[in-house]
Amino acid sequence: MNLLILCLLCQTELFEPAKIGEFADHLYNTGDYAAALNEYRRFLFVSDSITEKPRDRIVDCLIRLGRNEEAILESENIDDLNKRNFTKGLIYFSAGDFDSSRAYLQSVDVPYVSDSRRLLGLGHAYEYEFDKAAEYIRVPSPIPAHRSPGLGALFSVVPGGGQIYAGRIGDGIYSFLVFGTAALLSYYYYERDENVKFGISLTAAILLYAGNIYGGINAVRNYNLYSDETFLQRILRGN
Repeated sequence: MNLLILCLLCQTELFEPAKIGEFADHLYNTGDYAAALNEYRRFLFVSDSITEKPRDRIVDCLIRLGRNEEAILESENIDDLNKRNFTKGLIYFSAGDFDSSRAYLQSVDVPYVSDSRRLLGLGHAYEYEFDKAAEYIRVPSPIPAHRSPGLGALFSVVPGGGQIYAGRIGDGIYSFLVFGTAALLSYYYYERDENVKFGISLTAAILLYAGNIYGGINAVRNYNLYSDETFLQRILRGN
């Protein structure tokens, strides 16, 4: 009988709000956000006095779990409008919806101004709008200059020229040699009146030439993307 009473007392202690809160904090600190979320919600259910911390942790757990729509709904329970706007801006930022994030972060006041400006700058940086990002955060210099896909297509009139313009010299030389081989073969078969082989080699040369122009444009786009992504990583390391 005494053992049963002891067990019941232990079980009752586990349902005390303070114990639930401590356990939730432990789960959160160990990175078990799904379990921590359940415990923080259980804490809100059984507790008579509610502080900001459990609600903040619930939103944070939802963000970390990628459950952003739930996090937005949960943030409606934040009484402070300033904090609510910052929290919503943070949630949309985490979801990659930078336009919606800016709509909330730009209306934030003290004490969240500094954090809001950082998120605003990083949002522009993730969209490769580095000039705008520099208005809010530290941005290395110089900002990378893009190369023109149009010029890539123009230089590709000479096979391999577009790739060389994009800095891929090896690819440019390879493209020139491949097209040149097909062109020489078509001329060789034309001179010998081997019409079938001439037709095949000429078709191959035309396709290779068209692919060379497309490849030149694509090489420039990849160059710009690589430059932007490399620069973005430099910004993230500095902020």
